[in-house]
Amino acid sequence: MANGAASTERGAEERERPTVKQVYALAAALCERMGEELPGTRAGASEVIERLRVENGHPRPRLEDVPGLRAERARRGVRTRR
Repeated sequence: MANGAASTERGAEERERPTVKQVYALAAALCERMGEELPGTRAGASEVIERLRVENGHPRPRLEDVPGLRAERARRGVRTRR
């Protein structure tokens, strides 16, 4: 591969969002560091997230107070798949 092509690929990779696998690995590492168990369900994850947000003094509203993604997209006029 030419040097310019490798540089372009590396630049694109640096701007991309993390993969789901990377996010899970990061969450697992942070849970381990904090002595937390990685939740096995969505409900469990929501409970841990909410508790940690409150403990950290997070200024944002609780997750249950935030409109869902579909409602947000509809408000902005973005079509959702069904």
